[in-house]
Amino acid sequence: MLDELKRYEDKLKKAIFNYSRTEGYSTKGKHSTAKKFYNSSERLYEEALEILQELLHADASIQQWFDRALDLDADGDLGLTPVAMPRVVTSRSLDRQTTDSRLISKREVKIATVEWAISALLAVETIEKKN
Repeated sequence: MLDELKRYEDKLKKAIFNYSRTEGYSTKGKHSTAKKFYNSSERLYEEALEILQELLHADASIQQWFDRALDLDADGDLGLTPVAMPRVVTSRSLDRQTTDSRLISKREVKIATVEWAISALLAVETIEKKN
């Protein structure tokens, strides 16, 4: 699971880097170069969202690792800009969205994920006993 999160973070990091280069070239008047970097960043954001969709499809508990709801619908809040992309809760990014001002450790997220999985198993066991 952590390898897949790392793959998402790496793709996001490259996309943000290219997006920043876009702004730099655009302010220098090099619009054709800026457009190339913009297209590249957009493609990388889309690839990052595809990775995120795969992760979410494979395991819904992955949601706990992110700073916002992973609404991948067309009308969702996610977008192809640095501000609109989900961050891992351990991120130090200024664009990280959370109501908690402290940084959540990886250990805390792992514990919460295990607790969530245990409660899900207990819920399934309760339903099976009722049937």
